[in-house]
Amino acid sequence: MNVTHSKPSIAFQTFGCRLNQAEAEGWQHALAAEGYPIVPPEAADVFCVHSCAVTEPAVREVAKLLRARRNRHPSQKLIVSGCATELLGDIALDLRIPHEQKGEWLPRVRAFLSALPPKTPGETPTVTLEHRRTRAALILQDGCDHFCAYCIVPHVRGKPVSESAERLLKQAQTLFANGYREIVLTGCHLALYRDPASGMDLIELLRRLCDVPGEGRFRIGSLEPCILDDTALIRLIASSKGRLCPFLHFPMQSADDTVLQKMRRRYRQKELRHVLDTVCSTLPGCGLSADWIAGHPGETPQAAETTLAFVQAYPFTGAHVFPYSKRNGTPAATFPDQVPQQEILARAKRLRETAKDQQLAQLRRAIGTPLSVIPEQRHGEVRYGWSAERFRCQLPADYPRGECVTVVPSALEGETLIVTS
Repeated sequence: MNVTHSKPSIAFQTFGCRLNQAEAEGWQHALAAEGYPIVPPEAADVFCVHSCAVTEPAVREVAKLLRARRNRHPSQKLIVSGCATELLGDIALDLRIPHEQKGEWLPRVRAFLSALPPKTPGETPTVTLEHRRTRAALILQDGCDHFCAYCIVPHVRGKPVSESAERLLKQAQTLFANGYREIVLTGCHLALYRDPASGMDLIELLRRLCDVPGEGRFRIGSLEPCILDDTALIRLIASSKGRLCPFLHFPMQSADDTVLQKMRRRYRQKELRHVLDTVCSTLPGCGLSADWIAGHPGETPQAAETTLAFVQAYPFTGAHVFPYSKRNGTPAATFPDQVPQQEILARAKRLRETAKDQQLAQLRRAIGTPLSVIPEQRHGEVRYGWSAERFRCQLPADYPRGECVTVVPSALEGETLIVTS
């Protein structure tokens, strides 16, 4: 679509976690509502990058992108925000907004844009900003103070800060009223949520959210295990009658006690088993995903096998496997028992293969089982959507987009469940 406009055109690129994605999406829609055209990167007057610093490769990827854009598009204005902002050295940028100034992103960018020379009206291809009327992100909190040995996040995102429960409940009601059918609850460390006024924790907030008027469901984002009363959380999901998606993603990182201790994680394998045993007995068929780090300093071959066996023992439906990368500024970077890079990559490969086998086994078990799916994108004669368990499903195109439907998959193709009628 081409439109005539005189305001500077803007492109966005976001790196990193769901929280980063939610933040940037909000800014993008706010600027679009004010009449700033959102366009592809090659057509933009201003290029906004929301950066990630969780690993050294993530920072290098941001830096590489910015240098390339400065060289190829010297007249394009570059704005950078997010966790890596202060780690980008002497790259020539037009505006830097470090994470601690995130709350000032919109006013600072508005001021920057208004100071640019007026544009001659012309035609520019715009990007369709799709809320999709199906899924939205609701940011509950930001920050973390747990300081795991491998993690830079507490240093760049700061101490935990939570949103008002009253405001979150109102936002959720508005999102349902605006047509969203799934709200993803996200944050830097969701288990640290505490309402500033009452001290309400995440579990009580979830109970309150279940009573919010409107049609739709909530999906809990990445949730640290063994920080809350996990049994109470799992029972709440089971009793919510589908309001809380039967899906849990835990950043477990390892299942070996020695490695967990070196990581400075606040649980051991016994606690992890208790959580997963409760999931399996209380929420059979629950979507169950996890993060794993392969080759953390101090991980012996035996420790790697312990984690591998743990993954094989439970019905995981997904996994994010990260080869350990040394992160300057974290304690783990200075540990003496570093694992050779080649061995790290080999362990990550085995872990991914094992997790994939588990995922496919669980998806096969879902064949013939009724699933609650929200159809979304259409491709030709089919639509794709996600079940409440976070299973990707393919449906006939005549299923209504954005409405929650109950379907029964009859086959599996790759990692996608197929619904034929």
